[in-house]
Amino acid sequence: MLRGLLAHKLRLLLSALAIILGTMFMSGAFIAGDTIAQGFTGLFSTINSDLDVQVTGKSQVDDQQSGVVTATVPQRVADSVAGVDGVEKATPQVASDGARVIGSNGKVIPTSGPPRLGVGWTGEDGLVELRDGTGPAQPNQVALSANLAEQAGKKVGDQVQILTLQPEKTFTVAGIFGYEGDRDSLAGEMTVAFTMPVAQELMLGKLGEYTSVDVKAASGVGDSELRDRIAAVVGPAYDVRTNKEATEAASDGIQPFITVLKTGLTVFALIALIVAIFLIFNTFSILVAQRTRELALYRSFGASKQQVLRSVLTESALLGFVAALVGLLVGCGVGWLGKKGLEALSNTNLPVNGIVVKPYVIIVTLLVGVLVTVVSALVPALRASRVPPIAAMRDAAVPDKPLRKLTVAGLIVLLAGIAFLVLRLTKVWKDPLWLVLGGGALLVFIGVIMLAPVLSRPVTRALGALFGTSVPARLGTRNTGRNPRRTALTAAALMIGVTLATAGGVFASSAKAGLTDVFTNDVQAQLIVQVDFSAGATAGFDPAMQKQIREIPGVSQAVAFRTDTARVGGQASQVLSGDPVASAEIFTLKAASGDIRPLTAGEVILDDATAKRLNATTGSTVDIVTARGGPKQEKVVATLEPSSAWSGPLLNEADATGFTSPNAQAAYVQVASDDQVESVRTQLESLFADNKEVTVVDQSQLLGTVTSVLDIVLVILNVMLGLAIIVALLGVVNTLLLSIYERTREIGMIRAIGLSRGSTARMITVESILISVFGALLGMAVGVGLGVAAVKIFGGDYLKLTIPWGYLIATLVLAIVAGILAAVLPAIRAGRLNVLEAIAYE
Repeated sequence: MLRGLLAHKLRLLLSALAIILGTMFMSGAFIAGDTIAQGFTGLFSTINSDLDVQVTGKSQVDDQQSGVVTATVPQRVADSVAGVDGVEKATPQVASDGARVIGSNGKVIPTSGPPRLGVGWTGEDGLVELRDGTGPAQPNQVALSANLAEQAGKKVGDQVQILTLQPEKTFTVAGIFGYEGDRDSLAGEMTVAFTMPVAQELMLGKLGEYTSVDVKAASGVGDSELRDRIAAVVGPAYDVRTNKEATEAASDGIQPFITVLKTGLTVFALIALIVAIFLIFNTFSILVAQRTRELALYRSFGASKQQVLRSVLTESALLGFVAALVGLLVGCGVGWLGKKGLEALSNTNLPVNGIVVKPYVIIVTLLVGVLVTVVSALVPALRASRVPPIAAMRDAAVPDKPLRKLTVAGLIVLLAGIAFLVLRLTKVWKDPLWLVLGGGALLVFIGVIMLAPVLSRPVTRALGALFGTSVPARLGTRNTGRNPRRTALTAAALMIGVTLATAGGVFASSAKAGLTDVFTNDVQAQLIVQVDFSAGATAGFDPAMQKQIREIPGVSQAVAFRTDTARVGGQASQVLSGDPVASAEIFTLKAASGDIRPLTAGEVILDDATAKRLNATTGSTVDIVTARGGPKQEKVVATLEPSSAWSGPLLNEADATGFTSPNAQAAYVQVASDDQVESVRTQLESLFADNKEVTVVDQSQLLGTVTSVLDIVLVILNVMLGLAIIVALLGVVNTLLLSIYERTREIGMIRAIGLSRGSTARMITVESILISVFGALLGMAVGVGLGVAAVKIFGGDYLKLTIPWGYLIATLVLAIVAGILAAVLPAIRAGRLNVLEAIAYE
């Protein structure tokens, strides 16, 4: 068996490649995630290297992820910490996101994710190193991190404009600093260092407050002991953590990102692995069929069924192990590339050398590679063990089993999946949604795969008619239908990716259409003043500018909004502040109870969803906790009818002083007539010309920004489709090459009676295209069906069923191209066969 395995090196390579691809993506996903996680842990350890205990304020709104610190430590608490027994040194710090530097082009320097920190200068230490100039000593001076100075094109002595919680101010660059290890930044962040009082005023909004107090323990005092002493002094209103706990808390903040990253990469890996299973199964089925005489000969020499079974399984296990080992090694490279890619995108240099390969990655990768291969080879192995010895005396292999049982079973599974979806559509079965929708989709998918063999002949025969009646076309069509199980298994690999991409395309297109309807029908504003995407949580404009907007000739109504995250009735929720009357007019809001009127302090208007969640009506009181304002009880003066264009409670402007930012983030402008839109837009742009962070857009531009997330989802799904096509392409190549080995004598005969090399190549190309298009059509049919079901199940105003025909046509064209590419190597192989040797081939 081992000699036979090594004798067919091309077949061995093609079989191993499928396993290598699957295990490569899987191990690469785990390695990249673990490396990045350890890198960030090391990064936070570096940041906290000069402290033993850290004291911070407790956030009023735990769900805030903006990076803007709103829970502070006052001077009196910092003084109390410094006086605790066992404290050698207590250093109050200010560090908060939101210091935006204006570059030489007059625009705010953008960020790809890392924060733009404003800090209070505390001098050089073991981490911070001045490279040029001095630290800021005067209120009008700042020091810039080296990476920020480079991007801004600033050097010592230059003037720099900076936006914070306050409007633009001009400072002189007193110095440029970096970090130990010759690093320009720690994690791609851009940092502006002010004098401490200026940092307090601009970054926190008040003097005498700090974001943390970093404590060094006196000799002989343990971190945990000192933490407990400080906690007893400052009380429960503050978080007191040891160095280790502070590092873990900081790492926890990045953990959701790492989890999403690892999950996404793992999904890619699983798709590749599932596709590989079909390829491996198909490969071993063909190999066993081709070796029928060889296996039967072993039986005639006295080998038992169990020996034949063990030999085939041993062969598959050995192949799986070696291929998985190669996949693991290549996966290390993929993990390294993933780490480098993240560092490039985020301008981050993670403090981790090379890559992190944990034992579980090695074990899981090798185990999965072996198990997948052995399981995929199990059915062919059982079939091989049942070959009777007398078959060694015949040329014919054991014929395929009838498709009747498989077809009946496939229909049952398909109908069960459809029943799951119908039960959810009719709301007979509501929960759990993941089981109903996911289980139904899985059953439908499996059912179609089981029905694929019986569908392959009629579908490929109909598709083959499109190639005409030439001899290569007819032969290629007949060859495709000769072994329906093989054709179906090969096509199923492509079907997986096409199903996912098509279902996602239907859902995304429906979401876009739904959002377009919402903006068109429910938002009565032709122009919107919005904050740039990367501006940050504190960016925006003075809400008082709403009055100036309304005074522009041609403007019939306008409302400026401030938005933030708050806790409403104990649950995180988006809250807004703006003119209720103007909001109702622009967003076509109607009161379900009470009156929509101007609010006074302590009053709130609830949206329909929040009112139902809290079981609140007009006259009820609601607990609302804002980031800077703390808890307040608000009286409900009105509740709104359901609206697709509105969500979140509406607060009075006085209560919105507790929001993270004092600025408005958007203004919706209603123009009296369409012919005045461009004139109003020009005047709005002039009004905000000095604001470097806002732009004026129309509805279509805003819609494009909102739907950009859906475009990203589609890109991800297209990458999945591309991955599936690559592996499926390998499957088609593998199937055709092995089929050519199987049909060597047959190809020699048709060449001998006059079929040219070119015609033979065209015959193989027809087979390849038919298999690819069959898989694509199956995937499109299932994907459209599941996409429609998902749209109907989720429903809502944001979804309007839309079939993306252009996307489907592009997918079909891609399948045809994939079929042509897959045919190249097999066609060359078939065309180069020596006619006489092929006829004599055993």
